[in-house]
Amino acid sequence: MRILGLDPSKRSMGWALWSPGDQPASGVWELGSELTSRGTVFARVHENMMALHRLGEIEAVFYEDLVNIVPGSPVPTNKDSILLAAGIAGHIESFGEAMGFRIIRPVHQATWRRHFIGKMKRGTKSVDLKAYAMERCRQLGFRPTKHDQAEAIGVLDYACASLNIIPPWSASEVLRPALTI
Repeated sequence: MRILGLDPSKRSMGWALWSPGDQPASGVWELGSELTSRGTVFARVHENMMALHRLGEIEAVFYEDLVNIVPGSPVPTNKDSILLAAGIAGHIESFGEAMGFRIIRPVHQATWRRHFIGKMKRGTKSVDLKAYAMERCRQLGFRPTKHDQAEAIGVLDYACASLNIIPPWSASEVLRPALTI
């Protein structure tokens, strides 16, 4: 099963791809800036997912679900941010349906982080969580260049566990040691 993990955001999207017998691949797609239209961002999501799909059929995609996009939430947001975040998620799901993916699943960030990083104190700052994801990747032998890439690797790792697949980067771990936070 070829599995894709995604960490979407407006400016860039982390991605991580793996199937049994292959080496994992990961990176970051630059999607735009504050001046980029939503349509352009959605088109770039489509182009990049299609490029990976052409290399080998993807069967499952797991992506970080939308959080804190409602006005009044602790994270400041606006109508454009809400439309963009929802549109990216909708595009991921639509692409997966159109290409015949067997599994298309959003994952709450607390769920994949708890699996990948370990338990964290409530209220841990976002910047720290991103650093913990980078550190966990390094522990597993990955060398991400940006936190988006590290978080996509975390989503991919969670996807494998939820599908009862043991990837090579975690096969040697009897118990997944949590980071000291």
